[in-house]
Amino acid sequence: MRLCLCMVYGDTIHDEYVVTPKQVIHRKKVQVQYDGTSDDIQIDGAFYHYLIKELFLSHYYRIHFLYHWFNNHNKCLSLMLMHTSYDMIDYKWNERIYEMVRERSELDHTFSWLSTLGGGFSALGDYFTKCAEIAGKISIHQLQIGLRLGDPNITARCRLYFSLSLIQKKKFRLAKYIIQREFCDAKQSTVIDQRLLNMCKGIWAKLQYEYHIYKKSRKRSKLC
Repeated sequence: MRLCLCMVYGDTIHDEYVVTPKQVIHRKKVQVQYDGTSDDIQIDGAFYHYLIKELFLSHYYRIHFLYHWFNNHNKCLSLMLMHTSYDMIDYKWNERIYEMVRERSELDHTFSWLSTLGGGFSALGDYFTKCAEIAGKISIHQLQIGLRLGDPNITARCRLYFSLSLIQKKKFRLAKYIIQREFCDAKQSTVIDQRLLNMCKGIWAKLQYEYHIYKKSRKRSKLC
């Protein structure tokens, strides 16, 4: 049982396949004039793609295709390719993806601006409490964006930025809790981010230093 399958577009044969129960052989890509000697079927361009794919992949489908064809037809079949009767592009899904890409782009852009702004206020936060407070608020906005983006590493960094502003405002207990929790989560993560661990260690060192300075200043003020 052997079937010669030709793909015809216009009046030209473009592809030839040999279909047997065991396999489909793509014999050659040709461009020769179609003489009209074989049986022909008009077929939608999209359906042709899926038909050939299924013949290649499914042994069961191949057997039944050959069986039903050989009962009533010749050993040659020409598939006359027609234009698709419907749009291949899913416009509604395309619109949805477009909105998602635009949103992601805007969120990334906003996050970058907030990172720059937050870095500036965080640097000034060592000297001015008001700046530390603004840096903390910026970190919360970044955290909201990070949650929207769905990136756990970004959200972890935002919480660490917030802990940094807490250290600058002398709220050491809450800062300590945040840093320890983020460090434990980072160590237990499936993919360990070494930069995140180093960030935790760096902010922890700052916490220890600032707390040490704070304790010394408290002792001095008591003596006075």
